[in-house]
Amino acid sequence: MRKPSGCCRVLLLLIPPLFLLLPIGVITFALERITNALILAQTRGNGPPGGYDTPFYGLSYNQSPTIAILGICVLVYIVGTLDVFGIWELRKVEGTSRHQRVWAWIMLISNVVMAGASAGVMGYASSVQSSEVEPRRYEDLTRNDAAFTRETIACGISNFDPDQGWATTACGTAKATRFLLVPMAITSALVLVSLWILVRDRGGLRWLFGGKGRYAGFANVYELRPTSPGAPPIQPQPQWGPYSQWQPQPAQRRPQQSYQQWPQQSVPQQPAN
Repeated sequence: MRKPSGCCRVLLLLIPPLFLLLPIGVITFALERITNALILAQTRGNGPPGGYDTPFYGLSYNQSPTIAILGICVLVYIVGTLDVFGIWELRKVEGTSRHQRVWAWIMLISNVVMAGASAGVMGYASSVQSSEVEPRRYEDLTRNDAAFTRETIACGISNFDPDQGWATTACGTAKATRFLLVPMAITSALVLVSLWILVRDRGGLRWLFGGKGRYAGFANVYELRPTSPGAPPIQPQPQWGPYSQWQPQPAQRRPQQSYQQWPQQSVPQQPAN
């Protein structure tokens, strides 16, 4: 099976943050604002919030789940943007390992926080929603000690007064806003899968925690990966130290020559004259 090319590989890695996480954050924010606009358009009249001329005079809102969801939407925009830039920086195994390791840690921490925060806000909003008593008439909405979330108000009116079509719509958008926190947390986990693919190319957890990973033979992590099939790999340039060219070379010893000793011959003595 052929591996995807460079552009296709980067596009696949960008799917979780760019085409899932950021759009989910935008849709969640839009649905929350639609719910707010629908309820305010019907409950606002002349005078103070609730209006003197409406049955919602004195209506109080429980704003805490709404604030938490809006905070998650802001966090999604920040984390999603960091993910896109991080994957773009890590698309090639080149440059200093420290720079790339910083981006890897930023993506890891931010997406773990994103997944945990989304799941936490989902659990908190659901807990608040289940603890509230659903109103059965308009008078229940305006009790002095009552404060309801927008979802409780819209779904309660939709149940005891089905003729209010706006309440049915607002109830649906409010529930969808809360339930979108689940795919938001799942998408953050998918970004971690893309990050692991990029980290594995550099040596896995050993590289992430400061080691050189599969590039331990190089003094600096710098690799130019050929894009065309069949191209020869580019060999790294030799690393020269500040004193390497002045290091003394070991002296070479010449092999000793063997001499053969011949037996001494006696010289005949000449007679004296």
